[in-house]
Amino acid sequence: MTAEQSSLAGPLEWVREESPTWDADKVRVIGGAPEGAFVLPFADDEALPGDWFSARDADGTVVGYGRLDTTWGGDAEILLAVDPGRQESGVGSFVLEHLEAEAAARDINYIHNRIRDHAQRDVVHDWLVVRGFRGPVDGDLRKRVGAGGRRPAPAARPASYAAAGVPDGRGPGHEEQGGYVDVEEHQY
Repeated sequence: MTAEQSSLAGPLEWVREESPTWDADKVRVIGGAPEGAFVLPFADDEALPGDWFSARDADGTVVGYGRLDTTWGGDAEILLAVDPGRQESGVGSFVLEHLEAEAAARDINYIHNRIRDHAQRDVVHDWLVVRGFRGPVDGDLRKRVGAGGRRPAPAARPASYAAAGVPDGRGPGHEEQGGYVDVEEHQY
């Protein structure tokens, strides 16, 4: 978050909801998104799946939401929503940074987000890409958060390759033409 965005957002508080339900604040914040951005068919006071968090300003008003759904094994789906009146003020960056920290603390490898078809789809896609997500506009975008978002160091070349006469640079992970295929760069 830039200093300008930080001053626009003001001091924010990250609050975990112990028993999240569909309520008026979620209707206001999430319901303010462009039509089609979210599919959340919940009734008033209905219990919500996943772990929900709110970003609150100094007077306690909810200005953003984040959800982390860890039912995907080593990955987690995220939802991020910002009060329409507070967009472009750093709230989204605040929510995303905290969701990433929550995921990393739980040893989650990747977080992912599907951008549904709506009027701001390309803008949201580009916003996430700038923040390290990878993937097509019409599919899931993923970001590695496990291991601090860093790839593990490559393993040493097994001695068995040299003993078998396999030239340097031609072990597993290499294509027939000799170009290295970085699996991490090709996963979404």
